Amino acid sequence: MCLTIRRMNAKHDYLVSELWILAWNASVQHARLYRQGIEPSLGETRLFRQKVIRYLSSQVIPRYSKVGINEGQHYKHIAELVTYANSVGETVLGQLGYKYGVAQKLLNLALKYHWCLGAITEPPHCPVDRIVIDKTRFSGKSWTMIVQKSEYQTIIEDIKRLAGAQSVAMWELSIYSRR
Repeated sequence: MCLTIRRMNAKHDYLVSELWILAWNASVQHARLYRQGIEPSLGETRLFRQKVIRYLSSQVIPRYSKVGINEGQHYKHIAELVTYANSVGETVLGQLGYKYGVAQKLLNLALKYHWCLGAITEPPHCPVDRIVIDKTRFSGKSWTMIVQKSEYQTIIEDIKRLAGAQSVAMWELSIYSRR
């Protein structure tokens, strides 16, 4: 029995680790996050990535596990992620630092993966990226250049309009599954 539980935990841990890699890569691709000349896969950037993922894994994601998080709390978590990432990444981040658009993409994608695995309740938002933005009236705007909460909020409000009676998270799953 104990061996079976360990095997299940090992499988779960493996999947979660792989999903973090996917979420991280999706959140930094095209984002021009790092200073010029900084290699994204080496040394300080690797340590930066590990710290941010550890922070989200231990401090943020568990908050979504049993009780639903309201939208105000979710916005607060994105802002806290921006602050944390900027504090631990000051030596590797570019001029704009850790942008709000990058933070929301990482957190929302990680939450989507955890939700789809059944580990957390449904998140209040979806990952906002090019595919999602292109469905809104902000088509053509780059999620990687969102630096303020207000820009993100405006896009989320338009997504809610498009989602209608569906939740934002379910709406996004449906548009992705139809690609």
